Amino acid sequence: MKIYRHNVTVHWGDTDPAKIVFYPNYFEWFDQSTRLLFDSVGLDWDSLVRKYGIVGLPIVEAKARFVAPCKFRDEIVVESHIGKWNEKTFEVSHTVVNGGVRAVEGYEIRVWAQRRPDEPDRLKAIPIPAEIKSAFE
Repeated sequence: MKIYRHNVTVHWGDTDPAKIVFYPNYFEWFDQSTRLLFDSVGLDWDSLVRKYGIVGLPIVEAKARFVAPCKFRDEIVVESHIGKWNEKTFEVSHTVVNGGVRAVEGYEIRVWAQRRPDEPDRLKAIPIPAEIKSAFE
């Protein structure tokens, strides 16, 4: 299982008046980490669009559990991996570690999607190619 880690410095603008990370920022960092995870195995967004005709990897569900606070000037690590593959969706699991302490646990469920030929303004889920899944082993 491929685990991707990236460091994040908590800046002033990432926090609320109590200097604790404002919760939507974790979802932004999860999204960044998912893209970087794909990049790390040679599957950048642009090449996926060109090669497979997908429109991206839309999120259909996201959740986080906040265990310990992260604050202004903390150096945190976001760890991400594909926790589960389904036929047309996959789950990216994320953990935020702050000073060796697990601070946040979360996940995103994303869909392998392309535009519907009959209704180009709508998307449809399609099967995830085997070579995509194997890139993360």
